Amino acid sequence: MSSGIVSTRDFQVGIKQAWHGQTRVAETLTAADFPAIERVPLTYSLPSGEVRWQGMTVPISTDDGLPVGTASADSYTLFSPKDAMVYLQEVLAGTQYTIESLGMIFGRSRWFVTFDLSELAGICPAGEAFKLGASGGLDKSFSPMIGLSHHTQVCANTVALARAGRALFCSKLTKGFSARLQASRSALGEVVGMARVFNESLRSMEAKPASVDEARNAYAADLSGNGADLKSSRASNLIDELIVGFRQGRGNAGATRLDVLNGYTEVFGSGLVGASSKRDAFSRWQSSEFGGFADRKEGFAAALTDEGGWSRVQKEGNAALAEARAGALAAI
Repeated sequence: MSSGIVSTRDFQVGIKQAWHGQTRVAETLTAADFPAIERVPLTYSLPSGEVRWQGMTVPISTDDGLPVGTASADSYTLFSPKDAMVYLQEVLAGTQYTIESLGMIFGRSRWFVTFDLSELAGICPAGEAFKLGASGGLDKSFSPMIGLSHHTQVCANTVALARAGRALFCSKLTKGFSARLQASRSALGEVVGMARVFNESLRSMEAKPASVDEARNAYAADLSGNGADLKSSRASNLIDELIVGFRQGRGNAGATRLDVLNGYTEVFGSGLVGASSKRDAFSRWQSSEFGGFADRKEGFAAALTDEGGWSRVQKEGNAALAEARAGALAAI
């Protein structure tokens, strides 16, 4: 496992000791824990003396005067870790958070910081927490990225894990970087707010019981609302599969409204464990995340969580099933 702390200049500051044992533990972390980074002219030596390379600069740490990245043209934007801290604290104004870890690695050419969004702690699943992480490089090979994850960045590996998810903001440090960063400000604030709203909804559903019959009604309402013929074997088999998801899907116990939602998203997403499908796994995942099934999952979740939504889908599903049963009897 690589920490990225490869020189005496590299460091990680945190509220507790990390796995690598090189954490400088502090009760409170601030932007002052990062050294100031400035750009200075790039020069080279000739027998006649020192000459400046016109239009080129190199970033240095002001605490030791040594480089922390590669040379770049004047048009290249410098976005230092202190800049990132100021920006994120402005975005999170009014939100409860703790700066959990920060540092610079690989000769200070890369930096990272993790904010624990303590305001969301009460609505996270057991053992999980929301972390707003930012990381970037001063050597042009590591674009600044900001994203939500469950990982605290303390080393090169955990930075890679945090950056593996979907980024809320990522941009190269080209001329338009500052404008793109400012344009993302409101979007980032909204995402943090929506994380609270969405997870409050999930935790609320987790606390509300649901029976097999109620799950069947919810699934029937969705299928009939999307044009399925509930008298057909295909629809009947799909409802049975959804009930299996409700009862036995990953992490489900067949007991709550959240199990109803999870069973649905699992069947229409990656599929139940051991379920057979004529479609390859990648095609199924692609459809569930980006295609028609993505819209179906979003619509089903909205139907269950909207005000009065649960009662509405129960009424619609029960009526649809009754009509299907009547039609089946009439056909005998």
